[in-house]
Amino acid sequence: MFSLFKKKEKTNIVAPISGELIELEKVKDPVFAKKMMGDGFAIVPSVQNSTFDVYAPTDAEIVSLPSTKHAVGLRNREGQEILIHIGIDTVDLKGNGFTSYVSQDDYVHQGEKLISVDDNVLKQNKLDDTVMVILVKGYKKNLLTAYGTQVDQETNLIE
Repeated sequence: MFSLFKKKEKTNIVAPISGELIELEKVKDPVFAKKMMGDGFAIVPSVQNSTFDVYAPTDAEIVSLPSTKHAVGLRNREGQEILIHIGIDTVDLKGNGFTSYVSQDDYVHQGEKLISVDDNVLKQNKLDDTVMVILVKGYKKNLLTAYGTQVDQETNLIE
């Protein structure tokens, strides 16, 4: 009975990588820049030792993980959905340069490593490594951090 009065926990989103937070409209892919897949934001990764890792921005189930490992779809317990798309035209690499640490239907916790990216492979193929975070369903884009800001993996971006 008292659970009716229990305050619902907020589901926040943290940065899945470290780098510069930029507007989705500045991404060099019209599908993302014109928000055809949904609203969101992008992060230009800070690359150290030629690799970067992508982490779960919230507790969620992996609902989509293509064999190319260039993207991952997540759904939290409240039904809110997020798509993390790594790079532009990276699907053409057919998984080369990507290592996944999760599988479809896994449940992950915020901060858990999802995918590692060999940035050298992207650069050798002249591909942009910008990471797009698309708020597919249920989230409102009320960023807590200004665009142009350097964010660390786990910086709280949306509450």
